[in-house]
Amino acid sequence: MKRQPNPRIARWLAGAGLLFSGMIIGSALYMSMHQANFSQLVKRNTELFDENENLKKEIQNLNKFKHSQSVVKKITVRLEKSTLDPLVEQELRQQVQKKLEPFYEGHSLSIFTSGKESERLAEIRKLQEIVTNQYSVNDQSYKLEATGIAIVQTELIVFVKTSAALGSIGSFHFR
Repeated sequence: MKRQPNPRIARWLAGAGLLFSGMIIGSALYMSMHQANFSQLVKRNTELFDENENLKKEIQNLNKFKHSQSVVKKITVRLEKSTLDPLVEQELRQQVQKKLEPFYEGHSLSIFTSGKESERLAEIRKLQEIVTNQYSVNDQSYKLEATGIAIVQTELIVFVKTSAALGSIGSFHFR
């Protein structure tokens, strides 16, 4: 003799299945919201850390060169029309600044503003050669090219154009 399933158990199983599927969907939604918030938090933390480091360095340089009126006290790198991730831009700026600091920070502004035209152009070409190079960030290679400079009071501003290099550092190249 065949026994009929109990209708209460069938409804209970359907309700339990709906409850479990709701728990799974809810946890997925919660995880995606948590991940988005955490990504924003990491981005903001990195920006604030960079700003803090720049301000500390600026205070240190201002204290070091406070009696000197015509020296480069600050070097700022600006990327032109970049479509890169802000964290990558920040890392590229830091790498270029670190590369330029030994050559120009604390040195006289007169190398760019006075003297013969040929000497000034030679100094600008030297700066372009220092900046124009390939830089790597997160296993990606980027080619930077200095496009211009500006001097505002005691700040040297270097304008840089970025482009992705043809190959990445850790990639395979088939021939």
